[in-house]
Amino acid sequence: MRSGIGVSRRAVAANDHRVRTRDATLRGLLSRLRHQLALTVGWYGEAVPPPVRCQACGASVNGRWVFDDHTGLLTWRSWQDAAADALARMGSRGRGALLFIDLDRFKAINDRYGHLAGDVVLRAVADLLGSVTRRGDLVGRYGGDEFVVLLTSCGAADARGIVRRIAREIQELVVPVTAVDGTAVRVTRLSASIGLAFADATTAIEGLVQAADAAMLLSKRTGRRSGCSCCASRQVAAGEG
Repeated sequence: MRSGIGVSRRAVAANDHRVRTRDATLRGLLSRLRHQLALTVGWYGEAVPPPVRCQACGASVNGRWVFDDHTGLLTWRSWQDAAADALARMGSRGRGALLFIDLDRFKAINDRYGHLAGDVVLRAVADLLGSVTRRGDLVGRYGGDEFVVLLTSCGAADARGIVRRIAREIQELVVPVTAVDGTAVRVTRLSASIGLAFADATTAIEGLVQAADAAMLLSKRTGRRSGCSCCASRQVAAGEG
């Protein structure tokens, strides 16, 4: 009887893991479809012109419509192109914000569970960012465990609210993964450092990314132990309060 109960409990646990993995996979697929559809019809409901392609090989030469294989988000180059266009479209009175997000201690996940498990965690975070942001916002993978989010038509208060929500939901993530030894485990207690910078139509995307990156690094140095933290850039401290 004890043996039968033990097998039953293991079967229930294994089934629970399969269900959670399936749900995470479906969320990832829906998030990737969302981003692809958004680019196809245009971030502002307008038709997006087809990308410029090499006449010799047909490959895109301007980096648009290129998605990261691991997360389904825009690649860094594609995000830069789309973000520059979005800033230009905001107009003289438009306001936006940039978030630079870096997962804390992510290397420890790769070292403990393996890089494939780390990829699952990255996809879970990417899906979270896709669900928290709004239509018209741009989410991309900067590289490694770093992400960039351009919040379009967003004031300071709303931007800070989105940062707090992202921080909270990253902390609450439970990601089922399979470790290198085949063990089913759940990755929890994630955290991230988030840098915030504000922009208008006159802001160059390079300067905006640099300001948010600097704010993220300061946030990591000063607030990492508290979990997720947000530190406004020097531009915000001087102009936004």
